[in-house]
Amino acid sequence: MTLTRNLLRLSAAGAALTLAGCITLLPDAKPAQLYRFTPETAPLAASTPTEGRIPMIRGGGSFHPAAAGDRILTADGAEAAYLANARWTQSASVLFDQALVAAFASSRGPARLITPGELGRPAFGLRVDVSRFEADYDQGPRAAPEVRIDLHVVVTRLRDQKVVREESLSFTRRADENRGGAIAEAFQEATREALAAIIRTADEGVATSVAPVGG
Repeated sequence: MTLTRNLLRLSAAGAALTLAGCITLLPDAKPAQLYRFTPETAPLAASTPTEGRIPMIRGGGSFHPAAAGDRILTADGAEAAYLANARWTQSASVLFDQALVAAFASSRGPARLITPGELGRPAFGLRVDVSRFEADYDQGPRAAPEVRIDLHVVVTRLRDQKVVREESLSFTRRADENRGGAIAEAFQEATREALAAIIRTADEGVATSVAPVGG
């Protein structure tokens, strides 16, 4: 079924604040179809050993306010809207954070992400700011949209608060068709690429910072 974008339309200037605060009450509306964008990851039991890896903890970070909830944000030129009758199973920001934790748990790199309360004294801080997380109808409202994710990653050495790695990254993936499932799959693929890049940036920051000096 071709999706429509008829919940909200507004100018780009007020998109974030207006979209974040609106509640739609439609008693006769069809039930929303639920989707996930979290990539498949290896079970935590099969995660790589933690010995020898450098502990890192999330510090700060943000997620675009208009995209952070459970509604699927789209863009069409200067206008923004949410997909009708389609939602994420949880808030997009929560799903993204869960996917990041799972991706680090399955990583073989030197950086190990620890969660609050987990044993281990972190040596590095990781900040991830997601400034864009949307499906862009750049080829018209009936064509398959392109998912776009923009984020900024900062790795900080905690003992002296020195930034050891910083990257601004962008990822795109076009949906196969203008359908909820296809759009969710495009979000999943773009998110998988984003997570891999975040981990790569973290690993490079840790490896560079702890590398021995001299020969």
